[in-house]
Parts: sequence; structure tokens; C-alpha cells
Amino acid sequence: MVSLGKLELGGAMRFAIVLLSFTVLFAHAFAECEGCGEISSVFDERPALKDAQFSAYAKYVGGEDIVSINPTMRLAPASVLKLFTTAAALDLLGPDFTFETKVYYDGEIKGKKLLGDVYIKGAGDPTLGSPRLAFVPDLPVLMESWVGQFKEAGINKIQGNIYADNSIFSGVMLPWRTSYQNIGNYYAAPSDGLSVRDNSYEIYFAPVSEDGAPAEILKTEPEMSNLSLQSRVKGLASLRSEDTFVNFVPASSEARILGAIPLSKNPVKISAAMPSPAAFMADYFRRSLEKNDIQVKGTPLLKAPESYDDKKMLISYFSPPLKDIVSYTNKRSFNLYADTLIRVISAYNEGSGSSGEGVRKVKEFLESLGIDTANFDVFDGSGLARDNIVDCKITVEMLEKVLDKPYGEVFLNSLPVAGDPDDNGTMSRRLRYSTAAFEAFVKTGSLDRVRAVAGYTKDHNGRRIAFCSIVNNYSGRMRGVDEVHDDFIGKLSDIGLNKKPQARRAGK
Repeated sequence: MVSLGKLELGGAMRFAIVLLSFTVLFAHAFAECEGCGEISSVFDERPALKDAQFSAYAKYVGGEDIVSINPTMRLAPASVLKLFTTAAALDLLGPDFTFETKVYYDGEIKGKKLLGDVYIKGAGDPTLGSPRLAFVPDLPVLMESWVGQFKEAGINKIQGNIYADNSIFSGVMLPWRTSYQNIGNYYAAPSDGLSVRDNSYEIYFAPVSEDGAPAEILKTEPEMSNLSLQSRVKGLASLRSEDTFVNFVPASSEARILGAIPLSKNPVKISAAMPSPAAFMADYFRRSLEKNDIQVKGTPLLKAPESYDDKKMLISYFSPPLKDIVSYTNKRSFNLYADTLIRVISAYNEGSGSSGEGVRKVKEFLESLGIDTANFDVFDGSGLARDNIVDCKITVEMLEKVLDKPYGEVFLNSLPVAGDPDDNGTMSRRLRYSTAAFEAFVKTGSLDRVRAVAGYTKDHNGRRIAFCSIVNNYSGRMRGVDEVHDDFIGKLSDIGLNKKPQARRAGK
């Protein structure tokens, strides 16, 4: 018998009280997550998921689990990996961090002649001379500014060489473990310590009007003076858009273009990756100087001097703040910026600037949040490698915990907004007529037989939810997998509704 004040309770009564307590607790948890039981059903018997490996995990930020399906299954995340890279960069560097690219010279200026060499010292800035970003000067404008500063210094002749110093990074520049077919294409551009123009260029083919006829190269933009291109591309009447890929041996001066382009009356353009962005930068700067009547006697070369203590700085160029770079990286899922940031994380934290060391820094960041990294086994910062492995539980835990950081709002707002036609992200056309429109912030991921989503949404009562869903090795349609993910996010946003949800039109 148990004494409770003056009341004595027998075993049956004690069991009833315990049962009642658990019933109250269960009812409270269910009340907080009305409709949670139906969410897992969106993954049931979906043709797109037949024989696929998939995982889904969602929980209230700071609260209880909502959905847990194979949460620790090891899967390839594709571009969802960018969430880890950008969060670690914001944590280790800060949202207002900027890169400073510097131009030095040695020797002395006599009359209007520089008796020495010029050095462009890369700082790891991935946005230098980017044609994609409206908030940075593109390469021609940037060079015009730099040449102008040489003229202001009274220099109209350079006796020495133009050196490009990209030594802030080390190791293989190409995305590690990416497929050989990807090497040479703009989406797998090398992450150089002295990046320029997003490390890519355009190849223009002459119009092809006959099926199977060879496609001749008209030009490149900008001019790639030290690169030999071989076209094995043909025109095909059955194509509506180009199906080509560029291939080069790393550090070589030759590239081959394979595949096909559609028949057209106009030139066809494709984008390709620079084999050596730093070498291109040295050569482009030399040509820019000479076009503006500043003679350069030497040649463009790669070199990292032992010290800059004996050199004079002529130009200092600052990048946009890291928060803007992170926003573009996540909203546009730009591989180069993510793969550069993984090296930057190392280079600016007493490391060598290699991808491997950057990955270790990301792991240390996750461990500092109290997250078990046993299932975090990655090789790059972008998710381009099919060998990358994470799980949904790690992803959601990271998403949940970074919101409490000073940069939490910056990180949240860097993600694509579901259903928002004014957002540049990949989700702008999805979930437009659901309760998740304008409420879900979603990073997507896509590789061959990989589709993934992760991010945040809110339920009908305004409670924040962190979620992740990854599908690997599906045999159905890609669109079918996307529909499953959209249903998952939509159901999370419907939690708390007491009636059938009314579709929310974009902009309403």
C-alpha cells in the first residue's frame, strides 16, 4: 500500500493513476501536432519510390519529433550538402566577412617605367569579376579600374612579369570525386585561390543546318589565348537544347568538347570551366594593360613569393560580404561558391586551404553543436560527388541549432522560398498553391538518381519545423519524387488545420 496524505491507494488505483498520467501526456503531445500521423503516409506506396532508398525526418524547432522514417540512413544528399558548408562558413567567418584581393609590385618606378614585377595575390574570393552577380563589377569593368590605378601611379611600361598567386589554397582544385565527364563543365569548375569570372567561359558554335554535320567553334568569350579547343560536336535535328560536355586533363592546355547541339540558324553557346583560373587572370590582366597602352615586357606566370614584406601594394579590392555570397550559393545552388567556401573555411582558420581540411572544419563545427558526425562522410562543399554521405537526422539537428546562432536569420533567408515567383531559387515554381507557399524555406538537391529537400516551414499555428527528406536510387520519374517531397512539405505546413486546407495562391 502507498500512503498519499491520509489516503491509501492499492495496486489497481496506482495503475489507474499512472495510466491516466500517460494518457494526459499523450493527449498533450497529440494536441500539439494535430494530423502528424497522416504525414508519414505521403511516402506509402508511391510508384516513384519503388525499390528506392529514402529517409524523412521532421521536428519542431526546440520541440518534439513529427516524422521519423529511416532518419539515420546513410544517403547521398546532392546540393543539400551546401547547407552544412554555408552554415559552417557563417559560423567560422561571420556574415560580414569580406575577401581582400591585392595587387603588389616590387622594384621601383623610374620615370614611367616599373623596373620590377606585378603580383596578383588571391584571397579565395569566388566572386571576383563575376558576370552573374549584379552587386560586383564584371571582369571588363574590374580590369578597367585596375588599369586606371596603374595609370594614376604613372606607369606606362612594366619591365617584369605578371604573376598570379593562388597559394592560399592547396590540393586538387577540381571538386573531389566528381565524375570524369563533369570535369571541364561550368558546374564543376575548379575552386582556385585566385578565382575569376566564376572560373568559366563561353564557347560559341557556328550554326548547323544539316543533321549530323560537325559544329565548328566560332569563338570563346572571353578569349582563351592559352587554351586549345577541339570540337567533336555534331548538330542533331532531334535535339531541342544542347547536349554537350567539355573535358580537359587538369593543368593541361587542351580541351575537347563532345556531344551535340540542335540545328539552328543562330550561333549556339555553351559554358565551360577554365582549367587554370589564376593563369587566365594573369594573362587577361596583361592583355588589359597592353590594350590601354601600358606595355608589359614580361610574361604571365603562376608564382607565390616567399614574402610580400618587400613589395608595395597598389590595389586592394574587397568582395561583397559573406552573407551575400552565401545567399547566392544557396538560392542558385552554385557549386563553385560552395566548393570554394569549403577551402576558405580551412584557409582562414589556420589551415592549408584544402577541401579535406575544410571538411574536417565542418565536422568540428557540427560537433561544437553537439551533433554526432558518424554519418557525415563527405568530400566536397557542393554535394557534386555521388560519394558524399549524410543522414536526415544530422541535417535536421544542424538546421535546428543554427537558428539560435547570431547568423540564424541570415542563414534562413539564404534559402529558396517555396512558391515565391520573385525569389530566384529553385523552389519558386513549386508549392505555389499550397499552405507552404511563402512559409517554406527549402534547399533542394539533385544528382543522377538523387533527389533531396531540407529546410524549414511553419505549421498552421506558426510553429517552426525543421525537415529533411532524401531519396536515392529511385527508378521512377524525377517529377514523381519531387511530388512526394512537395506533399511532405505541404503536409507539414497543414499541421493544426481543423478543416481541409484551402490552396494559397502565390502573392496572396
